[in-house]
Amino acid sequence: MKAIIPYTNLYCVNVGNFLNTWVYKDENLCFLVDPGPSSTTKLLKKNLEQLKIGNNDLEYIFLTHVHIDHAGGAGKLLSSFPNSKIICHPNGIKHLINPKKLWEGSLRVLGKAAEIYGKIEPVPEDRIQFQETIYNGSIKVVETPGHSPHHQSYLFKDILFVGEACGHSYSSEKINFIRPATPPIFDYDVYLSSLQNLINLDLNDFKICFPHFGMRDNASLMIKIAHDQIQTWLKVINSLYDIRKRSNFMELLFAELLRVDKIYSNLRLLDKEIQSREPFIMRQSIAGIIGYIEKKRKYASSR
Repeated sequence: MKAIIPYTNLYCVNVGNFLNTWVYKDENLCFLVDPGPSSTTKLLKKNLEQLKIGNNDLEYIFLTHVHIDHAGGAGKLLSSFPNSKIICHPNGIKHLINPKKLWEGSLRVLGKAAEIYGKIEPVPEDRIQFQETIYNGSIKVVETPGHSPHHQSYLFKDILFVGEACGHSYSSEKINFIRPATPPIFDYDVYLSSLQNLINLDLNDFKICFPHFGMRDNASLMIKIAHDQIQTWLKVINSLYDIRKRSNFMELLFAELLRVDKIYSNLRLLDKEIQSREPFIMRQSIAGIIGYIEKKRKYASSR
């Protein structure tokens, strides 16, 4: 696990094959965004030591949302940083103070993957809070509940820490790739509205930092791509919805998405390892959209 410097005072710390933590450090301020799961906390701490971040230096731990792969290690990390405060969406705070339901839900949805991520240690109530603006207003929270009802993004200087509001990317200078992050329970209208809120901020000159994965220029462009993409995915999945129980449904859907979504089709240009695991990873996003379509159809038929 190695820290790299893609931008002034900003560090990208890998905490897994498909997740990074963003760490900012200057002479006045030190924070990180999404510490990752508890299974990688030890490695994260080692990287923070390499960045010469002492136990009393880390001021803030910003959570984009409380899913186990992003926030599961927050409580464990706090034990090493006594001055740190966690900033979290109000809907997520209770789940970290008492993570029993969060852990049970993670096991139910992720199965053995949740066990690999590791158990979620509770966060002391006096060390977690919600703030709309942080550090004298230099860091602003943008509510982006499309990926989950406890999701928020952060604006700092000319950087947007977007969480999964725009989906998943891959770190590549030459290839644009985004996939929607729409796990169950998914609401298309909320997801689209969250993206529209970001579009309205006019972030052309901002860099966008993904936890899955890497940094890109022109945040507005990436947000617009994600906005158009989710509409395409809903249309494609809706068109194939009636054959969803066929054994080859996922194979047909995968091929169709690669055909009609030019950004998603860039998957073919990425590493073979990424390509091989993509059909498995995309299933959660597909499940969320299918659940949304099913709910809308049931509602329409009941009227």
